Amino acid sequence: MGVGPREIIFGSVYLLYVDVEPAIPGELDWLMTGFRANRTHQIVGCDANSQHTSKGNMNINNRGESLLNQIMANGLDIMNRGNKHTFITYNRQDVIEITILTVDVGNFTKDWHLTEEVSCSDHTYFRFIVTGIERSVEDYRNKCRTDWGSFRTDLLGCLCDMIDKISNLTDNETASKQFQDAIFLTYNEKFPFTMRKNNRNIWLNQDLVERRKKVHRLLNVAKKSGKWTAYKRTLIEYNKPLRQLKRKS
Repeated sequence: MGVGPREIIFGSVYLLYVDVEPAIPGELDWLMTGFRANRTHQIVGCDANSQHTSKGNMNINNRGESLLNQIMANGLDIMNRGNKHTFITYNRQDVIEITILTVDVGNFTKDWHLTEEVSCSDHTYFRFIVTGIERSVEDYRNKCRTDWGSFRTDLLGCLCDMIDKISNLTDNETASKQFQDAIFLTYNEKFPFTMRKNNRNIWLNQDLVERRKKVHRLLNVAKKSGKWTAYKRTLIEYNKPLRQLKRKS
């Protein structure tokens, strides 16, 4: 397939679930027009709250028609494939999310699909693959996990070797340099660089895995039976500890 674009801009857009004029907000119109004018490579996930048969809906509303016309006018494409519902509640199932992208980027994307993973909301997850781009691994310092007590102790130890009397400008410059070096040395020792890992869902434990399986099972039951009470209760019981673990991680 060859080498992909050097840079892709990813965006996320939410449109209110109301019938307003204009159907396409000015910000989204400006964004899509900018795709073509700036010749940038962009992919935008859009909670459009729109309906159009081209993306799997049974009906067409004003926003759906306007949005499709704007996409076509700016030479953009829609990545959605199939007609599976992207939004599911006890009284409504619909396709309201779309993924908009520039045509050039479409040559380097594949396998857009809705996953079976429980999303903990009324919206389903979707995934796709972008090829031809080299991924860089970022090193970083995780200050949140630093032992500040040890940092202060080691810093005080380094400061013990500083010049203890300052009587002229030279002494002042020497003391300033020693103080700076002591901070940098202790900082680098106590804040070592860590390679950022690409582990997905590192906060999940076995209990949450089992809860998620139960939520997924009850979701399928609810879709078939129309009885959503057990699913909604179990989803809340799953979401609460999940959010707590995410905040701690």
